[in-house]
Amino acid sequence: MIEIEHLIKRYPGPTGDITVLDDLELSVAKGESVAIVGPSGCGKTTLLNILGTLDTATSGSVSIAGQALDTMNDEDRIRFRNQSLGFVFQQHFLLPQCTVMENTIMPRLAGGWEESEEDTRSRATSLLEELGLKHRIDHMPYQLSGGERLRAAVARALVNRPSIVLADEPTGSLDPAMGEQVADLFASLNQEHGVTLVTVTHNEALADRMGTKYELNKGKLVSP
Repeated sequence: MIEIEHLIKRYPGPTGDITVLDDLELSVAKGESVAIVGPSGCGKTTLLNILGTLDTATSGSVSIAGQALDTMNDEDRIRFRNQSLGFVFQQHFLLPQCTVMENTIMPRLAGGWEESEEDTRSRATSLLEELGLKHRIDHMPYQLSGGERLRAAVARALVNRPSIVLADEPTGSLDPAMGEQVADLFASLNQEHGVTLVTVTHNEALADRMGTKYELNKGKLVSP
């Protein structure tokens, strides 16, 4: 599902280029769950952004579901991101002026959907019910707890039936007890929905629930 070969990512610095990812290699099978741990600033989010087509590599190759990301133009990236990927961010990024349902079906706005809005809403309702949010469908984000906002973000990530879900510190804003619940949630999502899951996290409980765990160290992925 994911194949990364000889990935290098550099950023310009005041005294020369800064290498964040250095000849990094990664292979993830379809349906596999992967956690990437490491200290702040080591490049975890940079790697996730490259996988999510939000950033590009300096060199090397990245393929997802057989599609080479470096051959895509901007329009291709937008379409691929919307139709093949789901994102869960630490801050959730729910639109405050929209209800939980409206936030969940927001990916439709990017276009390219072949199904009717009624069918999308039906699937969104099922997802929200599965995630324990059926009673919150018409609520606004400010009326939700932190854990509920995360679950709404998960529903939004799954509504387009993505091949891959990318999660960036999904428990970072939650207390330890809620973090344990999120670890259970992500493990069940991987098993029940069959999505390939890549998450970067400081939460060892969450990382330990994933099928494979790597540490990002000096620009490379190693087994901890």
